[in-house]
Amino acid sequence: MVRWAAKLFPQAWRCRYGPEFEALLEDLAPSWRDVSDVVGRALTLRGRALIESKLPAWSGASLMSAALHLRLPIIMAVIAHAMVLSLIMVASSAYVAPIPWNRPAAPSPPPPPLPPAEITDSRVFRDVPEVYSSLPLRLSGNGGTLFTSVVEGVGIYFPPLPDMGAIDRRRNPIRRVWPGHALERSITRRVVPQYPAGTRAREVSSVFLEYLIGTDGSVKVLRTSGPALFANAARAALERWEYQPMRFEDDIIEVVSRVEVRFDGALANAAAQ
Repeated sequence: MVRWAAKLFPQAWRCRYGPEFEALLEDLAPSWRDVSDVVGRALTLRGRALIESKLPAWSGASLMSAALHLRLPIIMAVIAHAMVLSLIMVASSAYVAPIPWNRPAAPSPPPPPLPPAEITDSRVFRDVPEVYSSLPLRLSGNGGTLFTSVVEGVGIYFPPLPDMGAIDRRRNPIRRVWPGHALERSITRRVVPQYPAGTRAREVSSVFLEYLIGTDGSVKVLRTSGPALFANAARAALERWEYQPMRFEDDIIEVVSRVEVRFDGALANAAAQ
């Protein structure tokens, strides 16, 4: 109905602003008040155009001597506009649903999920409230649930991403940046990194990895930072992870995420003794 009312605007207005007006209608749901505003503005612009074109002109210097010149096409146009406006009002009263002023309140969002019962060695990340959750991954052959293992002295943490949600549509397939903790229910295989052998270090070492989840769910590490010995151990475990294919807008896409792996030598050595 709003698009119908927009046809009342002068031709010059429709040529100049018509595409923008159509794009605006795609992003909102017009109400009866919007229909009235469109019709009112259309009639105002049409009346102004008639006056500026001097079709109904006043001649003479004073109002007393002015002679009103009306033409039959103008009278017919005014009558036609009045009939169209009346038709719109009658149709809107019959077909447009009234605005529910006493609309019920929107339901509250669901409660957040409970914290995981099993995590990687939480002592490694003492300043982080939640490390990664070892959620059930899939059912084994005998119907039991498979969990990830917990390694002493090794913790995995998905840090917040400043570019979370970024989408690169120039790639084929599309690539999206998404935090790892939001992908927990899509993972089907996880291998926890082992503390690398051949070191007696007792300090805490952290490495950061950026990884890519392909369209087949496989993982490829793109970049690492940190000590090479620990970064290689984390890379070897991370590239054995598997996810379900990720979907976005009905297409299978690639996902980029980042993870921090922290190794605590003191805890690892204490567990080995």
